[in-house]
Amino acid sequence: MRPLLAHKTVFVWSDLYYNYSFPGDHPFKSIRESLTKKYLEQKGLFHEIEQVAPDPVSEDMLLEVHSREYVNQIKRMSERGQGMLDEGDTPAFRGIFEASLVRVAGNLKALKEIESGNFVHAVNIGGGLHHAKRDSAGGFCVFNDIAILVKEAEKRYQRVAILDIDGHHFDGTQSLLYQDDKSLKISMHMFHPNFFPGSGSINEIGEGKGKGLTVNIPLPPGTADDAYLMAFNEVAYPVLERFKPEIIILEVGGDSHFGDPLVELKLSTMGYAEVIKKVHELAHRLSEGRLIMTGGGGYNYDATARVWTLAIAEIAGIKETELDLLHDCCSTASTPFVIEKVKKIVEKLKEVHHIS
Repeated sequence: MRPLLAHKTVFVWSDLYYNYSFPGDHPFKSIRESLTKKYLEQKGLFHEIEQVAPDPVSEDMLLEVHSREYVNQIKRMSERGQGMLDEGDTPAFRGIFEASLVRVAGNLKALKEIESGNFVHAVNIGGGLHHAKRDSAGGFCVFNDIAILVKEAEKRYQRVAILDIDGHHFDGTQSLLYQDDKSLKISMHMFHPNFFPGSGSINEIGEGKGKGLTVNIPLPPGTADDAYLMAFNEVAYPVLERFKPEIIILEVGGDSHFGDPLVELKLSTMGYAEVIKKVHELAHRLSEGRLIMTGGGGYNYDATARVWTLAIAEIAGIKETELDLLHDCCSTASTPFVIEKVKKIVEKLKEVHHIS
């Protein structure tokens, strides 16, 4: 561990992130990023963290996880500026190819800054598009920057861990890395009949050499801070600890927040903060501090921006009292029915993944 760099954090940013914003009444808007940037500036966090721009990357980088045919298809539809990239959630618009590529570049810049030794933590709120698969878009995601980041990280590290706390299952990331034996993949997500994307059950644990390295924690609607933290503390945390990652990737989707219009989880900012604090501490204890945070979903724009700002402050070790104004008024509590459901899920997961 390098004590002088204990919380040295870099924030990867490009104004081109604003271009990844779907038209009309589509819920995915880059106002999330602009609000986060505003909060970071208002609270003075850029006095403590450094801001850098992503380097341009070749489209060939996308071939780490996507097919050439799919990349070419996105380029054509980006030029045309119309049509659907999936079954109805992800419309094409003019320039969507370039807008997607720069967000991938942000993740790769985050990794490069950590590998340089100048920083131990990196943040790219433009990343986290975890629904894209090898040959298809999905859930507002065109290119899977998380899977690309993992493949790049594996060129240097033997053990790469992902913890995804987005409200939706990371189906694209899972499918692209399902047989990967150098990465641990953990997703905490809402799971309910007919809820997108429909995957992420307890028994999806990986295949081949990757068997046992995919951990799905499917949570019922109404899961609030208490039940969520129970699942994290009793499943996600010990699995991470056992894996001993050399670098941790943390996807912080804002849609697990109780105010999100698309997801029915009930996390407060305090619940998020507790998870992020523990992952941050674990990174310092096991991974020489190496931690990359990305964004993800989040459709209550102010709640998502507050979650991201507080997460960045925690990762950067900033304890500014004015940040408390961004917190929700209080923690959330699950009903006894939900608590019992989560307890049963936790016990099953302990059995499946041999957690003592």
